[in-house]
Amino acid sequence: MTTYNEIAGRRVNFLSSDPTYVDTNSDGQVWYNSSTATLKSWLPTGTWSSGGTMGTARYGLGGAGTQTAALAFAGGATYTSLSTSTESYNGIAWTALNSMGTARYRIVSTGIGTQTAALAFGGNTQVSPSFIVTGITESWNGTSWSPVASMNTTRTSFGGAGIQTAALAFSGRISGPSFTGATESWNGSAWTTLPATNPVAKSGVGSFGTQTAAISVGGSPPTVATTNSWNGTTWTATTDYPTASYALMGFGTQTSGIVAGGDTPTATLTTIWNGTAWTATSSLPTGRDAGASTGTQTSGLITGGRAPSPTGTSIEWNFGVYSYSAAAWASGGNVNTGRTYMAGFGTQTAAIKAGGNPTTNQTESYNGSAWTNVNNLNTARSDFQACGTQTAGVGAGGYLSPGVSNATEKYNGSTWTTSGNLNTSRYNAAVFGVDTAAIIAGGGGASPVGVALSATESFNGSTWTTTPATLNTARRLTVGTGINTAGLIFSGNPGTGVTGATESYNGSAWTSVNSMNTARNALGGAGTQTASIAFGGNGPSAATESWNGTSWSNLPNMSTARLALGSATKGTQTAALAFSGFSGGILTATEEWTGEVATANSKTLTTS
Repeated sequence: MTTYNEIAGRRVNFLSSDPTYVDTNSDGQVWYNSSTATLKSWLPTGTWSSGGTMGTARYGLGGAGTQTAALAFAGGATYTSLSTSTESYNGIAWTALNSMGTARYRIVSTGIGTQTAALAFGGNTQVSPSFIVTGITESWNGTSWSPVASMNTTRTSFGGAGIQTAALAFSGRISGPSFTGATESWNGSAWTTLPATNPVAKSGVGSFGTQTAAISVGGSPPTVATTNSWNGTTWTATTDYPTASYALMGFGTQTSGIVAGGDTPTATLTTIWNGTAWTATSSLPTGRDAGASTGTQTSGLITGGRAPSPTGTSIEWNFGVYSYSAAAWASGGNVNTGRTYMAGFGTQTAAIKAGGNPTTNQTESYNGSAWTNVNNLNTARSDFQACGTQTAGVGAGGYLSPGVSNATEKYNGSTWTTSGNLNTSRYNAAVFGVDTAAIIAGGGGASPVGVALSATESFNGSTWTTTPATLNTARRLTVGTGINTAGLIFSGNPGTGVTGATESYNGSAWTSVNSMNTARNALGGAGTQTASIAFGGNGPSAATESWNGTSWSNLPNMSTARLALGSATKGTQTAALAFSGFSGGILTATEEWTGEVATANSKTLTTS
């Protein structure tokens, strides 16, 4: 009998447990798990998962880019409400950008170009009271749209492929009752009509590929399952799609693509194209059609469309050895007593909430599912700040109603003990570190009450020492993360208004770094100097952002916008906790943040 070693040229790895890291070029593609006495290999799977939601729900829109760097533009909320809106996607959240010059919908849906170099062309500029199609073409440079040469054949609901400087357009509707199979190519400055026409002279064709190697699939009316392949010169009929459909969404290459959804009616079918045949795979979670689609066979994105009403939601496609769960906020257990401006510290599953407004000494402990009242602070206070873990925390300052405090208390997991006082009384400051090595910076001072401070103090477990380091931007209502020698402070109130200013601390000095995308104060945060998360704030706001050590990126919003909330500052960028706060009233709700999770999938092989 032929052995695996003879077939693969290497031996099977002998492991005590399944590996968690996947390298498709490694010897770990096949392994023997000695604990379970099974032979296993990585299992290629295709899965859809939820992505971010656009600010403008629409269908018949265009797209470009990749799953983690995408662009969406144009489209319509209804057939009479057409959009110029442009939004970018970072793999987690959408951000509004400069609008297009011409509102339209039913443009080519498959991605043409990249997030910073895209092309939009054709579509409907009016449907009612008259049907008007256009050949207007616009080019995107990453910042703004510019008009370029128009198409030779005005059309809507058509197919396309390519990039910003080498695109293809084919088929589509040219007037109320008329359709075309006309094919034309774009060279970066002008459109050229080609002699070959797509045999499918219909609207709503699905498409993907490049200018010289494209696929056209489906179309209507009547609705067909026809698939045609383009080689740069001619169209050739190939294997029909599994079902007649139109307004399909596709991405990938001529020999390696994905097509999903469609209007048959609004379908959930997802298929893999290998260059010669279609194979059904994991269905869409909810049927949709006429969305923007971009990406590759292994990593794609569909945004917007009708599901069955116009939507702004995105769904992400991953095909490989991993399955993904999207980053999101979820409900946790409610606090016993809602407060604002309270201290919070610990982790997502082991947190402490202390003090708050209305002024209180109440303390609650969280175990990952429920809050429990525990021993109170010695001094009731609001606008309090603290750091550390659930069993070893320290808090200082606060507002005493009236008056500003310099008192410090340490928490040992059961009781609070008074410790050394701050040198400068303050409230709503940033505190980070642990109970034996902490930093406090900024805050509102005592004279006059509320003046924004820049002073920094360090704590050694018993006493506070004023350091030479001062913030570049004095502020209160701010938040800090990290440790005493590698910290981060972001956002706040510099005296008037709000700031998104971010500063990094190296144990001796503060350095200004890139500001947040949304300036705010009275927010929550968690993480480290190089991997933090910020959420909530004045407005109230539901905005969430992540810090990678260099810049801030938008994440999915919180379920409930809130300001003056508490947060477990020892949490991480992928496992954070937000609780209580204000949103038209004092909240008791808790929210738990979980970052995107990738799980390796394996299958058991028979040994016969």
